[in-house]
Formats: sequence, C-alpha cells, structure tokens
Amino acid sequence: MEVKLISNKSHEHAKKKLSSMYQDNFTPAEKKEYIPAHNFSQGPYFAMETDKEGQPEYLLDAASQIATLGLGFNATPLFGTLMHQSAWTGNYQDSTFLEIAHSFEKLLQRKASNKKLKAVYVNSGAEANETALIMAYKSRYNKDAKKIMAFEGSFHGRFLSTLFSTWNPAKREPYQIPGHETTFIKYPETKSDNFILQLDNEWLKLWENPYAKDFDTKLDKFKSNADDLLKSEIDSLEELKQTFQSGEHFAILVEPMQCEGGDRYSTNRFHNALNLLAKSYKVAVIYDEVQTGFHLGLDFFWHRTFNLKDSQGNQLNPEFITCAKKAQSGIVLTENPLWLNNEFQTSSVIRGYYQAIALDQNRLKIKEIQDYTKEKLSKLVSEWEQLSAPRCFGLAFAFDLSNKDDIPAFIKNRFDLGLLYYQAGENTLRFRLNTAWTFTDIDYLFNAIDEIAKRVYKGEHNQIEFKTKKEVNIQNEYKWHEQLIKSLQGKLDTKEAKSFSNEFFKDTFNATLIDIDKDNFKKYKGQIEEIQKAIYEPTRQTEIEKFEKIAKCDDSLAIGLLSEDEELIGISFAGKISHFPHESGLRLLKHFNNPKALYMLDTTIVKKRQTNGMGKYLKYALSTIAASSGFEYIYGRNRDIHAGAMLSINCSLGAIIETILEENYLDDVDFRDVIIYRQNLKWNNENVKLSSSPILNTPSFNDMGTLVNKVCLSNFIDESFMSNMKHFKAIAPKELQHFFSASGHSECVDKIYKSILIKNGKKRTKVLSLDNDYFGKQSFMSATLSGKIDFYPNAKAQSLADLKEELDKGEYLALFIGDRLEEFSTQELNEIIEYSHKNATKVVFNESVYFHKNKKMLSAENGITPDASYIHFGGQIGLCMLKDEVYESKPLMMISTWDGDAYALAQAYQYLTSNTPKKEFKCFEDISYEFGLKAPSDFGNSGKWFFTC
Repeated sequence: MEVKLISNKSHEHAKKKLSSMYQDNFTPAEKKEYIPAHNFSQGPYFAMETDKEGQPEYLLDAASQIATLGLGFNATPLFGTLMHQSAWTGNYQDSTFLEIAHSFEKLLQRKASNKKLKAVYVNSGAEANETALIMAYKSRYNKDAKKIMAFEGSFHGRFLSTLFSTWNPAKREPYQIPGHETTFIKYPETKSDNFILQLDNEWLKLWENPYAKDFDTKLDKFKSNADDLLKSEIDSLEELKQTFQSGEHFAILVEPMQCEGGDRYSTNRFHNALNLLAKSYKVAVIYDEVQTGFHLGLDFFWHRTFNLKDSQGNQLNPEFITCAKKAQSGIVLTENPLWLNNEFQTSSVIRGYYQAIALDQNRLKIKEIQDYTKEKLSKLVSEWEQLSAPRCFGLAFAFDLSNKDDIPAFIKNRFDLGLLYYQAGENTLRFRLNTAWTFTDIDYLFNAIDEIAKRVYKGEHNQIEFKTKKEVNIQNEYKWHEQLIKSLQGKLDTKEAKSFSNEFFKDTFNATLIDIDKDNFKKYKGQIEEIQKAIYEPTRQTEIEKFEKIAKCDDSLAIGLLSEDEELIGISFAGKISHFPHESGLRLLKHFNNPKALYMLDTTIVKKRQTNGMGKYLKYALSTIAASSGFEYIYGRNRDIHAGAMLSINCSLGAIIETILEENYLDDVDFRDVIIYRQNLKWNNENVKLSSSPILNTPSFNDMGTLVNKVCLSNFIDESFMSNMKHFKAIAPKELQHFFSASGHSECVDKIYKSILIKNGKKRTKVLSLDNDYFGKQSFMSATLSGKIDFYPNAKAQSLADLKEELDKGEYLALFIGDRLEEFSTQELNEIIEYSHKNATKVVFNESVYFHKNKKMLSAENGITPDASYIHFGGQIGLCMLKDEVYESKPLMMISTWDGDAYALAQAYQYLTSNTPKKEFKCFEDISYEFGLKAPSDFGNSGKWFFTC
C-alpha cells in the first residue's frame, strides 16, 4: 500500500467521530482531529482512518509521539510483546515476566554503568518522578527538609508535586498549594549542541569541598577568566550552594536537557559541579530522563554523556534516574528503593524492554541520523534570518524563531503538509526523530519546514512533492503473529503451521517452503555452502558439517525456500542444543539439557532476495513450526551491533536475553560481545495471578495494534478507546457523566483533586480520609490520603463520628473514601455526603476494589451520588468520573502525555462483559508475594488488598 499524506478526508472523518466524545461535555474537547488506524501505521508514518475502510492517510510524525516511539510505529521488535502471555493478561507473577523484568533491570544497569541499581516499575513519567521524590523524602538526611528544588525552564509532569516543580506558571500556578512551592534555580543554558567541554580538575576539587575556607578565593580565579556561559554556570551554582545551605530541601530535580522548556542544553562542566555540590550537602539528585532517556541522545541515558566523575576519577551516580516515554512504562532507578513493584502494566514493561534492546543495537544508526539531520538543519537556518540557534543531538533537533508570535503560523501549517511537531518553550520548534526515519523522510521534513517558512515570511503558498520509498506492508506482521500466538497456545498443529507458511511464501514471494532432511541434504549441500560464502566473511561462516548434523537429526528442524526455478534462496536451521556443546556459552544456559530446546544455527537469504522481510518471515515460519511440533525453546547467539537487525527479529519472536558473553569474538573489529537469547515456544498458563493493584488478567485478542503501539492519548484516540469509554459511562451514576482517563491509581487521585481544586477557586486545599484506607502511594497526594506520608494538608478519621467532627471545622476541600466504602451502609454513605456538602466539602469515592469484586459501581448500584468517583482497573488505566460542578472542562488543563493506555482499557471492558469470574478479595497480610515485597515495614507494599483469579 502506498503512503498518502493526510487530507481533508481523514480530518472530516475524525471530526464526526470525535463529536460523540464531546457531546454533553463527556470529555474535554482537546484531541487532534484525526483517528489512528494502528494496524496500518509504519515507521515514522502514523496512519489515520478515512471514511473508506482499509484506505488510511498518513501523518509524518516528527515528534515520535512526544518521544515515546524510538523505533517508529509497528516496529518489528515491539511485536515481541505479543509473544508473552503476561502481556495479554497482566499477570506479573508470571515466571517469564519475572525473567523479562530481571533482564530489563540488568540492561539498565549496564547502560548506567551501575550494577547496584534496582528498577522500580510504575505507570508514567510524572509517577516516576513523584515516586523518586517520595523515596528521597522518606530517606532524606535532614529530617526537617520538606522542599524540592528544580530549574527555571523545567518540566517534570502533571502530578501535583511534579507540576509545582514545573517552571511554566500557566501550568503550575492554577493548582499551587501554598507552602509547597518549589525553589527554582537559574538554568545556565547553552544554545550550542557542543556541550561537552574539557574539564579542569581544579574545577571538580572546588565543588567537592564547598565548606573549604578558601572556597571563594578559588572560585574567584574561575570568575576572572569566565566567558558568559561559565559566568551563568557559576551564578547558578552559587545560587544552588546558598539554597543547599538552608537545609530546607531534600531533593533536586534535573533534566539533563530541558525538553518542554525549549530544548535547552547545559554543559558537562555544570552537571559535574552540580552533582558534587549536591553530594556535599546530602541532597538527592533526581535525573529526570523521562524524555531524554533511552537514546534520545547518543548515549542510552543523556546524563551519561556528561561523564560524571569526581576529582579522583570515580564515577558519580545520581541517587535516582527516572524514565518513561520510550521506556513505555514509568521506571525509577535507584540503589536503595524503599519499595519495589506493585502498580504498573506488564505489557508496557515488556514493550519497553524490547525498545531498549533495539535502540541499544541502533546506536550507530542514531549517529548517522544525527549527522545527516545536522547538515539539513544548518542549511535551513542559514537561509532564514528569522530562524536561529540550530541544535541537534542524537534523535532530537530544534531551532528558535526570532519572533514568538510566528509560532502559531508554523503550527497551523503543519497538518497541511502532513507533519506533526510541537512548540517547546516560548519560541522554539522542536522535533523528535526515531530510527525508522530514512534520509528521504528527513529530506521531505526539511523541504516542508522550508515551505512553511515561505508561507509565514513571504506569503507564498506552494505544493511540494512528497516522495517516499516506503510501501506499507505491516499487515503481514500481524498475520504472522496471529499464527505464532496460536502455536504458543497449542492451538496450531504442525500440518497447519506448514500449510500457512507455504501459502504465505507462495503468495508473497513466489517461493516454495521445503523441509531439508537426511533424504535431500546432499542435493542442497553445495548451495548451502555457496550461500555461506556469498553472505559471510570467513570468520562468520558456519561449517557445513553443522548443517548436516541438523538435517540428519530427527529432533531438529531445517527448512529452506526455493525460487520458481528451484534455486535454494533461503535456509533456516535449528538443531537440538545439546548437540552443540562446543559453541561458546551454550553449556551455561538454563535449558541446555532440555531435549526440546533448539539452537538456532543460521537463517540466511541470498543477497538478490533480501527484500521485503523474506528472512524475517522464514525465521517466523521456523518458530511457528517448532512451537506447533512440541519444541519448547529456541536459543541463539547474536553479535553486538553487527547482528543487531537479526536480534530485532528475535525480539519480535519474544526473545529474552539470558546472558551476554563479553569480548567473545577474538578479532580486532569493534563490538565483540555476544548476546545469547532464548525464545519460549509455549505459554505456561500459570494460574496464580496476584496484585496489590487490581489486575486485569483478561486478554483482549482483538487489540493487537494497541498492544504493539503506545500512543499519546492526550492527542490521539482511536474508535476502540472511544467505544470503551462510553461503555463505562453506561455503568456510572447518571450524575457522574464527565470523564478523564488516567495512567494509574495515583494519577486518578491527582486529576480529581486538581479538578475540584480549580473549580473551588482554591479556597481550600486540605483533604480528609479514613485511617487505613487506600488511594495508591505513587504520588504525594495519594500517599498522603493513604496515610503513607504526612505531606499535603490533611487529616484522618477513624469513624463516622470522627468524620463529622472533622467536617464541622469547615476547612476541607474534599473527603476521599476508598477501600473502606463497604464498611458503611447506603444510608450512612448518603449521610456522609449530605454532611460534607453542608460543610462545603466534596466527596470522592475510590471504587476500584468494589468494581473488581462485583463488575459494578457501588455508587450506581445503591443510588449514591458522590461528587466524583474513580476506578483503577489495573496497569496504566483508570477512569475518573465527575459531577458537572467539579469538572474542569477547559481543554489541556487536565491532560498528561499518555492519559492512560488503550490496550488496558480494552482489557477492562473485556473483563466487564466477559464470563471471567469476579475477582476474589484477600487481605494483604495473608498472601506471600514473590515480586517486590522487600520494603521496610514503615512504608512498603502495604497495598491493602490483592486480587486473584
């Protein structure tokens, strides 16, 4: 299918569809007026529905879903998510998921060069930052410290504390709780992307010891020869030092490059001094790598580019690193977590794992994209005096406009040319590419930007030619993965697997799939040798004897592809792993002695046929046949970087990195490590499903597109998401018909609080809840309500009488009631609401537990009308339901980047309507939980409840 850029067709189609979401103010009217068609998106091209089914139009997404997609849409490695049962069910006690989570953690340790790091998985970037802040607060050195530091120009999310640490007053001030203001420090921005400077060791010694008597004298020496940039850095560092000395601050949030602030760079010189200074005053440094992490830059983590070290050359590690966006899940990395994992989404963690592996393998390509983009950017800016400050690093580039009033015109014209990009800061246009971008795509992007500049500055209006070599053929990926999943489930026999495979190769490549065995190996032996010689250098060629061993062994698999003239054009050989004891590292593997474990010897296609994924599909065929034939595992070895493309294919088959052999290739070529992976060929159907947040564990097999592609629901929602939202509207009380979606339990709390706060005019800020109730713990507000910390203005009550006594004080914005709802009768709950309203206090229900036990809402079932209610369905989805008087309908006021997860909502609806048994409620203390119960008793995983199916 040819790529055609968006037109009025897709726009008008979307306007009609979205109008139903905005009817009666059901949700804020804030989405882009295009409807995604996930199963047709590919690379940098985001497919949009038209009124003709199967004929989408495309946006060239130069924001990569606000840096969420590092590999592009429907990237091959991300299909590996589909291969794991836990991704479909949400069961994060699944043994395979535990392996993936552990392997992911190991990868992140390697990229941070810190083996002590632990990964805490959460639901979003804002939640990661709040979780890190809460951990820093609980473990702070100075117990009187209660304030946060951040930088002017910063953005850290839209939870309360992260929003208060976001510089933009328009975003922050409407919700600011007095007494909880963040201290902002001047940010020493450089407009250059050459931000790595040679460091004077005396500079490091200076900031290591800010208590030294001669500190000011030594600093004056640097001041005396300082240029403007160094002066601004010293000013910032002196302000930091003075602020640290107050002893009021427990953490500082730092973006290694300020993204939403306008792609504002800062130097390694500044960041080394900052970290040394913070460690001197024992203030936790939180590197917010939500957008910069996972190879937005040339290093996996942007802050690693700074090469943080002390004067002795020892590596400096921040106390916390936070990730999201391309990580697909929120992640907190720290050496001493106060708790581990209890609220996150398995599918997003798995998808993030595969994106991390593939991005790491694409680090040379990222450098190529950067270098080509830099040339184009420099040329563009040189031709327009109104454009300035071109900067490009890794997959990020930006430039400034001399007049910020021109920004709206650049934004208005983007869709007319089929582009998606955004403003950042006051006068910056910023772009986020991904590894799927070709030079042809980049050429069109810059031609289009140039055309927009002509429209804005010269009043011209030209049509530019759109050329792309891309043909959208992603449907084949979905067809194969349907078959692969059936084989993993045991629903496909060998005959059916071979029949599908052969039919596919006939139809797609005019090729015939054959078995290669002891009866015909001699016939193809010479051609196999020729293929090896033609494709591989001598050191990488496989001995013909190994192929022969597999072909003549009954418990191995060997298949080939014949052209129309019966030439062997492709081979795929996998033999019993125990037959290869001398292959480096194989004896160390977990299933080396399993007779149903295979070793992937080779998959190769002749050069003239290496197009349109033939080799990938041949590997898919072998895996499908192997699974349907009763084999349990396939192992393989891929050389770092050199075999990165093959590792991406293996990721799409659900590969898990089992071990890495360092310096395994004994040659002088770069990248000598070997990655040994394992594919699982069957689902274990493990029945134990426990969670300290309500788990969904209801597969929705019709939603493969949303399981592969995580998009920003703040901007784009598809028809499935709209439909599922409306289904839940039907079970809510008729008075609670205004909805927000959220990425987790804590975000539900923060969104509802913010909406009530702003509609109340900020006359009150204090909250009231019951002792031993639960509302999440991964934001300061939810943790405050749950009694985990005493941070925001709050009070607790133990009984109905206590509630009334507190309410009589007339100082509470809202009363939150959660797990303890069922302790009260309908009459008592109505009485509580009436009494609260009498004292001008709103009432919020957390109905998560009740919904998972009953597939209903307590409020609707019993005719009770709180002012707002929410359900956290599990993973990255919750729905907030509000009455009209507490509903903030103004667009963009309540959004977060992700605003939930489309697949998780599909799971929730599937649970609501299916015959799946209702979930059983069990007390937390009665359950032993393998994954994550390692927290101190004073804070830990006291999630109050578990669900099991």
